[in-house]
Amino acid sequence: MAIKLLRRKVIIREHDFNKVEAKSRHLSLYDRMSFTPLNQDSLEKLKLQEILRGKTGPLAAIDTDLKMPAVLVAQLQDFLYDKKYHQWTVSIDEEGYLCVQSRKNTPRTRLGWGIFEKDIERHYE
Repeated sequence: MAIKLLRRKVIIREHDFNKVEAKSRHLSLYDRMSFTPLNQDSLEKLKLQEILRGKTGPLAAIDTDLKMPAVLVAQLQDFLYDKKYHQWTVSIDEEGYLCVQSRKNTPRTRLGWGIFEKDIERHYE
């Protein structure tokens, strides 16, 4: 018997992550979940990891400067949990984290890397 790890990494709103986490606890969808808010430091680390791995995908090519957050989210749209995020108002909060706001009457919510992991047992005969 071997255990295979299935991992899903997406950029997700903190609000959506909390909903998925609550649902997962009830239905046992994932074994582990984590959320890391995106700021300039975390984006630079992700970019450096991709470069050191020799990857040339969108993460290695992004501009980690948060002066134009909407452009950054558009560059990362392949990783978005919900494709609508890049159509919403994108901003930086007081602590330097990337945020989205769907409408003027809704609160800003942080974006971050959501990592969802599930252990799958494989039986060999």
